[in-house]
Amino acid sequence: MKNLIDGVSRIEVPTPFPVGSVNCYLIESSPLTLIDTGPKTTKSLEIIQKELQERSYSMSDIEQILLTHGHIDHIGLAAQFVRERAHAHDNPTKVWIHQKDATAVVNYDRYAELYMEFYTDLITSSGVPQTERPILPPKGLIEYFKSLVESVPTAISFNDGATFKTGIGDISAVWVPGHSSGSTCYVCDEKQVIFSGDFILGDISSNPSISFERSEKIGIITYLDSLNRIASRNSYIALPGHREPILDIKSRIQVLRTEYDDKLQKTSDSLTDTPQTVYDISRIIYGDYDSNSLLLALAESHDLLRILERRNHAKLIHLNGIVHVVKN
Repeated sequence: MKNLIDGVSRIEVPTPFPVGSVNCYLIESSPLTLIDTGPKTTKSLEIIQKELQERSYSMSDIEQILLTHGHIDHIGLAAQFVRERAHAHDNPTKVWIHQKDATAVVNYDRYAELYMEFYTDLITSSGVPQTERPILPPKGLIEYFKSLVESVPTAISFNDGATFKTGIGDISAVWVPGHSSGSTCYVCDEKQVIFSGDFILGDISSNPSISFERSEKIGIITYLDSLNRIASRNSYIALPGHREPILDIKSRIQVLRTEYDDKLQKTSDSLTDTPQTVYDISRIIYGDYDSNSLLLALAESHDLLRILERRNHAKLIHLNGIVHVVKN
């Protein structure tokens, strides 16, 4: 556990994913607050219990949990905290999540099924060769995901602008859809700190294309628009969901915008008059990525192509259920 600012400590909780550990933040004083929880694994539970004990706390002492979004590595242990406090106190732990991500917390089984529908459809429609498809079948993946999360039926949803009392002052919820539909930054103006979850990370992508609620929206565009919502707080420190704090938000936002401009240009340069699949394009843009990055590469490639189609630089065509692209 590392102290970052007075009254706030970072707990680095291990995850089974390539991204590595997830940052959970303990805000001391009353109400004792935790931002994000880590996934439901034996190792994660042991670490978070140990780190709390070093501060003379137990899981039952946590009065409220503020979740930045509804992904496994951020919500998995929330139910354990609720259960521990229910056994020790009359007032249960309050678990808060933006209403757009509420299903992932309240009924994770349903969320996992919806996500798997998106996952399998994306692989099929992108033209991924059979030899490159995941070995574990969809049902196996769903069961694996479910093993890392326990639903919290009592979780409370909120909308943009909600405020929460904490030991470091009032925290306001700033809705920043992109990484997920309900992605939220928690902003403490008194301390000039932003708990940014996975919305803005210091040295890796926030992967704004992986939300399965695609409809007419394009994840990358939604994400870039959301960056404007925190850009005015460029003197603040961002405490992200992974890796190290971001001390210069303005520069990081500029880098992120430039990276997407570069990816769009690279995607545009890869187009030809001969139809190529989304999978083909993903290999040109991202190279020899492994199976763990397949979904991310396909989803982002699809978003980039949709943006180019809107700009009349590309044309998407459907051939036998597979999306192809040609230069427009």
